[in-house]
Amino acid sequence: MLQALSARQVNFIALLAKTARMQRDKLLGNIAESDLVEMKPARGVHNPTASLGFAPLSPDAPEIAALRDAIGALSWDGRAELYTLACIGRGDLAAGQWPDGIDEATRLEDDTVTASLVEDPDLHDHLVKGLYVLNPPS
Repeated sequence: MLQALSARQVNFIALLAKTARMQRDKLLGNIAESDLVEMKPARGVHNPTASLGFAPLSPDAPEIAALRDAIGALSWDGRAELYTLACIGRGDLAAGQWPDGIDEATRLEDDTVTASLVEDPDLHDHLVKGLYVLNPPS
């Protein structure tokens, strides 16, 4: 389904997102999730710090700048595919709903799509899972 992106490009952006996440977690002091909440919810978001996004990092932090630059260097079609892949990885879309994800990205403004990708602290996990869902190992 990827046409404007290659799996290598997705993995590179996922690696940049993981690096930014590690730096963010380091600034937060790598607090154990169990110290932040009493009980882990059975459903829904299991990461209580996800709502922070990358706020603990400066917007000019090299990790965030590299991630923003890599996403910004993609063509519009590439960003739309990356957005759709992240939606699939989050579980918001099934792999068969690929055209719906592209349509949603098209309805959103380019800045909104880019911001939603750059501000997702779990982008690495979403992209890797999205790739796995699209191309499961044989």
